[in-house]
Amino acid sequence: MLGVMNMDEKRKTEGYVFFLVDTITLIFEIGVYFFSFLGPGVLLFSLKAESPVIIVLSVILGWLVAASVFIGLLIFSMRILVGKVPFGRFFITSSKASRWIIADRLVKIGNRSPFRALINDISFLRYIYYRGMGAKIDSTLLLGQRVVMPDPWALSIGSHVLIGDEAIVSGHKVEHSVVTLEPVEIGDDVLIGARAVVLAGVKIGNGAIIGANSVVTRGTVVPDNEVWIGNPARKLDLFGALKDRKALRG
Repeated sequence: MLGVMNMDEKRKTEGYVFFLVDTITLIFEIGVYFFSFLGPGVLLFSLKAESPVIIVLSVILGWLVAASVFIGLLIFSMRILVGKVPFGRFFITSSKASRWIIADRLVKIGNRSPFRALINDISFLRYIYYRGMGAKIDSTLLLGQRVVMPDPWALSIGSHVLIGDEAIVSGHKVEHSVVTLEPVEIGDDVLIGARAVVLAGVKIGNGAIIGANSVVTRGTVVPDNEVWIGNPARKLDLFGALKDRKALRG
């Protein structure tokens, strides 16, 4: 009975903590958007332009400025409020896990922002944002539409890597009130297919290919120049597949 009561109290505490965090996040997010659009908005109204061309150019420029300010505020907040997120296993209400919670909320603000597609599509914004949020990436990284990387600070990605549409690369796992934070290492010339999922602790070697819709489970090591597919992902034996195909043909 005592164990059940302690478990209930623990869940209530966690609920209160996340309610407080989400409320603060919402207020903070409103403030970030306010300051991001403040400068461009004032500039646009002060121009009093009548030419449609000037108005369109002003809106485009204002959008880019707002995106730059937005990125800068998130990076500044990450550096000041979080610093370095520790790796390991922690109770969700511990002080070490609190860094991850704050970092997670900051990244979610970026992921659900109207600037998300702009960040992923424009190379210099992509590089500045993900580097500023703690990722070790090369300027040659290419991201498809709606790619989700909830833990950029846990990522180390080599050169000429392509991550396909709607793929997920995550550095955390939450289970039974315990969060596990592990680095994800991706080598050079790697292709991660559309809607593939790469989980915490995964290492992908140079020249490897992860097939579309595949799930690379936690702690998996993918050697150089191999093709992995499936859920859970396994090495694709090309020669074996060819033999099976010939056997079916008779």
